[in-house]
Amino acid sequence: MSSEAIELSADECELLLASFDVGRIAVVDHGYPLVFPINYRMAMFEGRLVVAIRTRPDNVIDHPGRPVCFEIDGIDASRDGGWSVLVRGVLVETPPDPDNDPNPIDSENRDAWRIIVPTQVSGRRVYNRSLRWTFHPAGYL
Repeated sequence: MSSEAIELSADECELLLASFDVGRIAVVDHGYPLVFPINYRMAMFEGRLVVAIRTRPDNVIDHPGRPVCFEIDGIDASRDGGWSVLVRGVLVETPPDPDNDPNPIDSENRDAWRIIVPTQVSGRRVYNRSLRWTFHPAGYL
């Protein structure tokens, strides 16, 4: 099988980021990379699109000023493919903004507001050129 990776445009990356609310943040703690699922929202900060999150103060991901990565992805099982968007940036402390609250359910415990200010956003879509089926299987269900 032959698969191909296609780079996503900045607009496609932003659209995908704005379409979901769960992703993964990657941090380095005591020399080791750690990855955690988090709720998020896209927000505007100083005229830039950023990833807004809420977390518990002083936990393992709450280190403003440090570089982080944030990733979302999806799978297209019917075509043996998928996509991913990666945001590299810096975690920044920010005042609360109820309009961009990424986690309103657990607001008591998660009162540290942070944003990821992107330094680089990239994405790619991978699909298999030689499809297993010449028709879409959903047409027979």
